[in-house]
Amino acid sequence: MAATEQSSRLRDGAIASAPVTLAVLLGVLPLFFLLIESLSPGLSLDNYARVGEPLYRSTLTYSLLMGVLVTGVCLAVAYPVTYWLAHRCPTRYRLPALVALTLPLWLNYVVLNYTWIWILARGGVLNTILVAAGIPGAPFDLLFTDLSVFLGFIYIYLPYVVLTLYVSMERLDGRLLEAARDLGATNRRVVLDIVIPQTRAGAAAGALIVYARIAGAYATPEILGGPGEVMFATLVVEAFQEFFDFGLGSALSLVFLSIVVIGFLAGAVVPSVRQELKQW
Repeated sequence: MAATEQSSRLRDGAIASAPVTLAVLLGVLPLFFLLIESLSPGLSLDNYARVGEPLYRSTLTYSLLMGVLVTGVCLAVAYPVTYWLAHRCPTRYRLPALVALTLPLWLNYVVLNYTWIWILARGGVLNTILVAAGIPGAPFDLLFTDLSVFLGFIYIYLPYVVLTLYVSMERLDGRLLEAARDLGATNRRVVLDIVIPQTRAGAAAGALIVYARIAGAYATPEILGGPGEVMFATLVVEAFQEFFDFGLGSALSLVFLSIVVIGFLAGAVVPSVRQELKQW
């Protein structure tokens, strides 16, 4: 009987561990191979030294700053939108409004980027409107610039921040807001003393979710960006596909991954932020 129970436990353990083992192998083995390749030839750090060259360093800085800027704008837009949605929008309209705001999540990523070409091109929707309105200098060269990349990022990643922040905003006790106003608090004090402190964990979680995706994005800069500034992911792809420099490409990938992981872990140290992240 004991042998049968032990055999059953071993079988159940093997069945339960199989998916976990597969997930670990699929996640860890590629990183292990990248690490080995980045140290080639001869287990040296030459590839990592090349990452510190001005071209790669400036591109990494540009990508990280673009991630910070876009994430900040997404938060600035998401705060009033989610507050209105959770505390001002009639209940029967909340779900349709939330679906409308998060519509880009339902569409193909590449299609979303090409939509902005149709909007921002010299003969596109926006310039047609500007010309018809008699704006001096129209049509403008809005496409294939930092501005077009910036707008594309906001359009694609704002819904993620809206969803994350909405969960926190919905839990915000409206009685606190009413009590603050009854005590004479201005709208500014209500936002700074109640709304932001009560929802900052959701805001931080949303920022952590989208920041790395923005800084490491490839498709949006390739479709909407110009030849001037490139994102870090473009250099990684070029190292692998154009120059066949697998050692450098691996080192670039691991350096960027390390920065992202460190930032993510630093945010996840806060218990409230970690609790928000668990929902995603």
